[in-house]
Amino acid sequence: MDQKTGESQKKAFLSRFLRGGRRFPPVVLLGPILFLSVVSIQVNAEPGAEPTPADLGGLIAVKRVIDGDTIELVNGEMVRYLGIDAPEMRRKVHGRWVESGEPYAVEATALNRRLVEGRPVRLELDRESRDRYHRLLAYVFVKDRLVNAELISSGYVQVRLHPPNLRYADLFMKLQAEALAHHRGLWTSESRKSTP
Repeated sequence: MDQKTGESQKKAFLSRFLRGGRRFPPVVLLGPILFLSVVSIQVNAEPGAEPTPADLGGLIAVKRVIDGDTIELVNGEMVRYLGIDAPEMRRKVHGRWVESGEPYAVEATALNRRLVEGRPVRLELDRESRDRYHRLLAYVFVKDRLVNAELISSGYVQVRLHPPNLRYADLFMKLQAEALAHHRGLWTSESRKSTP
């Protein structure tokens, strides 16, 4: 694939990605949002099992980073970061999965890897704790750093809010606006020109 074709495909992808034409529709936040309490968990149960009161609190190590918004813990539990959507490392082409990632997928995955891989993390749940693939839905902390927020601030991921999981919605939207204003990652001037 020549450079001109590659740039054209990148612009088309970014246009769809930034318009929200991905898996989930964008959410409009109107008025104040009341957040219910959130728990921090250490998942010591079998993968797919709901956390029990004995699992609350503590840290657990990250075994590996799957992509910019998904990790695997040392106990085999898969965790999908709440509030963000990263470009995919794999994509479907003509009905088949290929290992050719979407633009900025490598950068998002690399940053996620630098932030969490092999490190102990604290997981914070919101209202819903599992997605349709039975992955834990969580805000991921390394010490006091909210990794979800770091990824948004980098510009390599986009905010995707899924009610009722809205605990950090205001912070995430503010960080995305800052990434946009500073032309980071997905929000570079070139990327923005490709959107209608």
